[in-house]
Amino acid sequence: MPRSTTLIAVIVMFVGPALAEGPYGAIAYSPEFDNSAAVADQPTEQAAEDAALKSCRDETKSKPDSCQVPLWFKSACGALARDANSDSWGTGWGGTQKIATSWAIKTCQQYGGKECKLKVAVCSPGGAATIPNN
Repeated sequence: MPRSTTLIAVIVMFVGPALAEGPYGAIAYSPEFDNSAAVADQPTEQAAEDAALKSCRDETKSKPDSCQVPLWFKSACGALARDANSDSWGTGWGGTQKIATSWAIKTCQQYGGKECKLKVAVCSPGGAATIPNN
């Protein structure tokens, strides 16, 4: 009996840390403050949304309810684009950051944006958020 208990403990010890990472990511955005937050490698959709919202709300303390989660994704990349000259913005997702960015820009343009540019992009699993200078 002690032998199987040891085996289970070893499996949990090696598998446990791998379960901490996941394929879910999300982007939160506050159009009012033009603040965005992106997260990756969360274990569930809800965890990704909660982490993105928390990060966005930390930056918009005067009005934390202005943050929303317009996009979550699983084993993919997500992006948010906005037009600095209007209220237009959009999100997109895809298998690569380039595809997600392209869809985000197209969505922003569909909502009236003329000069839509990438605001934030992230890939999950394993991706860090890309925040361009614009």
